[in-house]
Amino acid sequence: MKDGGLTLEELGRSIVDLAMTEDVIRRQVIALLPVGRRAERELDVLGRPSRLTMDFEVGEPAATRSMSGAFDVAIPHAVTVRVDAEGEAKEHRLDAALALRITPRPCAPLGIFLDVAELPAESVRFAESRASAKDYLRGRIEEEVRRELLRLVRARIAESRADRTLDLEEPLLRALGDASWAGQEEVEEPDGRDAPPPSRVRGAGGPASGAGLLDAPLSDLDAQLRFFGNAMPLQVWTARPDGQLNFVNRAVLDYFDRTEEQMIGEGWLAVLHPDDVPKTVAAWTRSLATGEPYNTEFRLKRASDQTYREHVVSALPQRDAAGNIFRWIGGTTDVAELRRAEAALRRSEARYRLFAEASNEGVWFWNLREDTVEWSDRMLQIIGVRREAWGGTFASFFERVHPDDQGAVQAALRAHLEERRPFEVEFRLRREDGEYRDVFTRGMAEWDDKGVPFQMAGGATDITEKKRQQAVLNERLAIIEQQQEAIRALSTPIIEVWRGVLTMPVLGVLDEERAQQMMEVLLEAVARTRCRHAIIDLTGVSAVDAATADHVLRLIDAVALLGAQGIVVGIRPEVAQTVVSLGLDLSNIKTLSNLREALLFAMQSSGVSVKRRRKRRAGRERADDAGGTRASRDG
Repeated sequence: MKDGGLTLEELGRSIVDLAMTEDVIRRQVIALLPVGRRAERELDVLGRPSRLTMDFEVGEPAATRSMSGAFDVAIPHAVTVRVDAEGEAKEHRLDAALALRITPRPCAPLGIFLDVAELPAESVRFAESRASAKDYLRGRIEEEVRRELLRLVRARIAESRADRTLDLEEPLLRALGDASWAGQEEVEEPDGRDAPPPSRVRGAGGPASGAGLLDAPLSDLDAQLRFFGNAMPLQVWTARPDGQLNFVNRAVLDYFDRTEEQMIGEGWLAVLHPDDVPKTVAAWTRSLATGEPYNTEFRLKRASDQTYREHVVSALPQRDAAGNIFRWIGGTTDVAELRRAEAALRRSEARYRLFAEASNEGVWFWNLREDTVEWSDRMLQIIGVRREAWGGTFASFFERVHPDDQGAVQAALRAHLEERRPFEVEFRLRREDGEYRDVFTRGMAEWDDKGVPFQMAGGATDITEKKRQQAVLNERLAIIEQQQEAIRALSTPIIEVWRGVLTMPVLGVLDEERAQQMMEVLLEAVARTRCRHAIIDLTGVSAVDAATADHVLRLIDAVALLGAQGIVVGIRPEVAQTVVSLGLDLSNIKTLSNLREALLFAMQSSGVSVKRRRKRRAGRERADDAGGTRASRDG
């Protein structure tokens, strides 16, 4: 109260304090916001087209008044979400809370405007989920609910601006009573309109005079600026219209360890880096001449360590009622640490790009909640698409996966997101020109504190050429394997020299691998033919040692287990000497000089008379000769 009246500012604050209560704000919020709403939209979940139906139910809001006079309002919402995907339906129940900050502000002539602060994404919060931590779909659903709820509320706030202006003039007049206005003559304005009655509110009846700091005496302004400036932790200063500093706050003096007399005027140039003086003075002179805001960057010497550090400076002109500049108010901020962090980030990004290019690997990042996918230049190069043509969603990627490989990709993603198994999968990816490329990718998700994955990153490699080379290599290996099989067959030939008699010639060196192969081949032939004698011909073996002899002994024993007798023939003299010198005992093995002797032994053992067979053969030969003679006579 001053001179028997209130200022507009004082009256406005008083009206707000008296009229705005938590209950009033709560009622206004109920009236402004929609009670309920249904929303539907399409949703892609790991390549599965889904339909999302959201039903919102608004609960009773709660309002709390803060020390600043603003009201923090919490509006509970019960949301039922139905997800229909490929004939399957699943229902989710979410409890969300929308946070609003409403500031009542006085407005002319006698009213209050409910100013609602901008709604960031964090304005919507969800209660703890009772669903399984493996329900990775919940993150997507929460994000869709958040978007829809913010869209609805923002739209309602925008269209309810007029409804948020509360007119208090009529209720105030009724409260004061008509008698207080009686007897006052109406004053006619120059244009003929009725002017409002005189008011006890100082400045209410006259034209706007810029009530506030500009209406105060200059000395009061200086005192207020100094008071607020010294209370601020930032470097604050003021300058005259000619650019000479006339005030610096305590933060400036402490930073440079100088007195105010040393800094005002042009004294601040003493802490400016010499190389930055020309451009700084030029920018300051230009702003003084044009009245444009002053924004630049330079280096100033910090007193604590005598180092020059990067600073950002901004200043705005303050004008009087006639529009003339009478003061500049500016602030300076030390951004050295920010610049170092930015430089470190640039170096990290450069190293990342270098690594990505050197490894020839594409890099991808997937925001599961917002369903946005970012691809590196290499990833775009793999599929041959321009960045502006890339859809940037999971569906944009998944539709390029070969239909026969989509199931494997979905299964690998579910195993990783639900069970946290390593994500590694190989699939075919369609290029822009229609060609499919073989791609191998691996990645890892990040889970929030509720156990719900919200983002995932990984790398992908084009392995098309590698697979082609591997196919060629496999083909050649198959040919080599066939050749080796043919060689092995030639190196271990099995010959049935007589019914029930097999022979196996041995050539070259008999090592462990070859001995095993000979045993497999010989035993298979013995079992198949049910022979009674197996002749092992060592004529082609020029040298023998203990290992070779052991292989032969094991071979004979294995043949005996199948009911056949093993016979060794073709032992050379030098081999016989080696056997004797090694002290090897071959007394239990039937040994003969050559294959002919072994065959005769086998036949005799089978009860076949060699003489009788020779007579039969001679008789057949004489019969053949006689037949030939008669044929000659007849001719």
